[in-house]
Amino acid sequence: MRYPEYAEVKGKKYKINTDYRVALRCFEVIDDTSICDQERALAVVFLLFGEVPMEDMGEFLRIAGDYLRCGEKEASQTAQERDMDFNADEKYIVASFMSDYRIDLSSVDMHFWQYIQLIQGFTENAVMSRIRDIRNYDMSELKDPKQRAKMAKAKAAVALPNKFSRDEQKAIEEFEKLFDVG
Repeated sequence: MRYPEYAEVKGKKYKINTDYRVALRCFEVIDDTSICDQERALAVVFLLFGEVPMEDMGEFLRIAGDYLRCGEKEASQTAQERDMDFNADEKYIVASFMSDYRIDLSSVDMHFWQYIQLIQGFTENAVMSRIRDIRNYDMSELKDPKQRAKMAKAKAAVALPNKFSRDEQKAIEEFEKLFDVG
C-alpha cells in the first residue's frame, strides 16, 4: 500500500510530516481543551504541513482530518467505546510492537498509517490485544462470583483514565467537526 506523502491544495503540493509521532502529537493538541479551537486547528495544520496560506486553512483542516483518520470518512470509535489510548497505553503499544514485529519504536521512523495498520494487526498474544480484550469483556457472561470479581479487578487494573469531563468531551467533538470542512 502506498501511503500519502503530500497534500495538494489549489494545484500546489505540500509535504505532510508523516511520522507517527507527529500524528500522536496532533491528537494531544486536539485533546487539549486549555487552548481555543482556532489555536488547536492552527497547531495541527502546522505540525502536519508547516506554514500554509491562511486563506486555505479550511482545506488543510479537511485534509488533516482525513489524514488523521487514515483515509476513513469517520472515526472508527466514539469516545465512549475507546479501548486504547495512545498516551496511556504507550508502554503496552511499544511492548506489542517489539513482541509481534520485533520493531523498536524508539529507533524507527514510520508513517502514521503504517503505525495504525500494525496496531490493528497485533496478534492475540500481544499485550495490547490482551488489555483491549479485558477492557471490552462483557461481564454479564460470567456467572461465577469469583470469576466475576477476578475480571472486575482485572478491568479496573487496566481501565483507561477518564480524560475529560462531559463538557470537555463535547468541546472536543465540536472541534473535530472542523476537520469535516468542505
